[in-house]
Amino acid sequence: MSSDDAPGSGLKLTRTQWLICVIATIGFLFDIYELLMLPLIAKSALLDMAGIKPGTPEFLTWVGRLFFIPAIVGGIFGLMGGWLTDKLGRRRVLTFSILLYAIAAFCAGFCVNPWQLLFFRCLVFIGVCVEFVAAVAWLAELFPNAVQREKVLGYTQAFSSVGGLTVAIVNGALASLALQGKLPAVGEFVGGLSIIGMPIGSWLMGFFGSILGQIPETSESVWRYTLMSGLIPAIPLIIIRPFLPESPQWQKKKDAGELKRASIGELFSPQLLKTTIIATILFALAYGAAFGSLQQMRLIIPETPQVVEAAKSASKKASTAAAEVGKPEKAVKIAGVLASKGAEQKAAAKVTKVQEVGGLYGRALMALFVITIIARGTTNVWAFVGWTQLAVFLVLEGVAGFQGSINEHFIRAGKGLLFGGVIGVPIWFVCSRIISAMKGASTGKVLRLFQLPGIIILPLTFAFLITNSLQAAYIGMFLCGFLVVGQFTFWGNMLPKLFPIHLRGTGESFAANIGGRLIGTSFAWISTTIAAASFWPEDFTVPKKMAYTAAAVGGLLFLAGYIVSGHLPEPQFADHEDEGKSDSSEDDDVKEEETSAPRSDTGTEDDGDSNSDEETT
Repeated sequence: MSSDDAPGSGLKLTRTQWLICVIATIGFLFDIYELLMLPLIAKSALLDMAGIKPGTPEFLTWVGRLFFIPAIVGGIFGLMGGWLTDKLGRRRVLTFSILLYAIAAFCAGFCVNPWQLLFFRCLVFIGVCVEFVAAVAWLAELFPNAVQREKVLGYTQAFSSVGGLTVAIVNGALASLALQGKLPAVGEFVGGLSIIGMPIGSWLMGFFGSILGQIPETSESVWRYTLMSGLIPAIPLIIIRPFLPESPQWQKKKDAGELKRASIGELFSPQLLKTTIIATILFALAYGAAFGSLQQMRLIIPETPQVVEAAKSASKKASTAAAEVGKPEKAVKIAGVLASKGAEQKAAAKVTKVQEVGGLYGRALMALFVITIIARGTTNVWAFVGWTQLAVFLVLEGVAGFQGSINEHFIRAGKGLLFGGVIGVPIWFVCSRIISAMKGASTGKVLRLFQLPGIIILPLTFAFLITNSLQAAYIGMFLCGFLVVGQFTFWGNMLPKLFPIHLRGTGESFAANIGGRLIGTSFAWISTTIAAASFWPEDFTVPKKMAYTAAAVGGLLFLAGYIVSGHLPEPQFADHEDEGKSDSSEDDDVKEEETSAPRSDTGTEDDGDSNSDEETT
């Protein structure tokens, strides 16, 4: 069947389905939002709670604990959560997982020592690990039409990359308010909250104070508010929860008494053994590239010439200012060092934002490839143009640090529409040729579209581009984010099809949490261990060592992924049992639309039926 003939390839979503997509989007967005809080708040939190200074052995020990122990705990308990998803239902476990990580993040804002923060970060990781598994299984079973299913899975997952940008913006805004003296202390703000005249705030402060201890009046508030903002996804979930349906496939089998008992051992039965092993390995390689290469960029960026000059200039300016006001020599040196590190962190933050935009764009294009090549759906030029315009706008904002006046934001939006529209057309042309050439291609070949260029681009970026020029670093890290993060959307779409209904959550969880969270994240330790080894030439700086290490690790992991993906079995459980029936009936009840994406208002589209009523819930 050609892509143009795919039945129901553009079904319109009902109101209930829109609610489902909203909750899934919020869940995926705040998954990454919660995870990427730690790099932003770790230094301030440890210094504020325990006086642990950056650079000391104790600081490095605690950072290691906060990063790796929650990942291990999340991987182990995430596997249990996958099993519960098969036993108790997708909706119930999804709801619980989002509430768990949201409430745990909020509670973390009241911590008074690092051990408490570690405990709540473990709970956050458990919730995040379980949420991904439950969400993709839930979405895959709620949309019987294959093309619509791939659209929903692909586009909702794209918002994961928005989570990284959002938490950086929120943390920056809070820091700005604190500098202006407009950010109240946590005790003052929370303690003054009331609902319908009830002093809920004072009760919360008393409750947390009796269990965790009282927050000192001099405690810094920025990192605490950043953690507390993780409560946001719980609010719409509580409101919408009664309107969310359970997976009809899972519920049907449970009501009929046909739902088999999930077993981890069954993943290694002859029918599923190869699928389980290959999916787990590929998930580990994808996470390994993210943790072993992408996350090491912050250690490499100080070697970039423009950053070196900016750090020297900031140090000189701060030292001069400190000396002019008569500060002692030691204080002058400290001021210079802090300013230098601040300049390095500022540059790294901007490059990270551009990398996140690359990840968003990679997720969007991978979704389009899955829709058109695997599900054999249709798309058009506006899908590619729309996502490209959004990416260009966000890149411009990222380079500017998402700062500036309203007029400056509008100017960047205009440039995004203009330049994104110009760039999007040739990207659509190239991608459409790839799609045409790959009709009928195996699932593994779609994944290889991102792996093959990564074998060259990752080593080139880390070994040469980042250390050569800041502008080159922006381009290289955008492409690296595109290629690495784009693979995660592939897995979000494919994993539900690799395992049967009664084993879907368990199988997804084993691949994602054992392969990704446990094995994949360990490559961060592998990279830092190699960079700290004694075999390097004596004249190599720490950033240079890490640059070559990240280049080698990233290139080898992509090469291994390219080889292993050739052995990925085709999905055995891709179709719903009643898909054909659903397609024919839904085509009569709902109207069709083209594959959608963020887009400008300049596009034209046939809207002759635009006045007809939507299907009611």
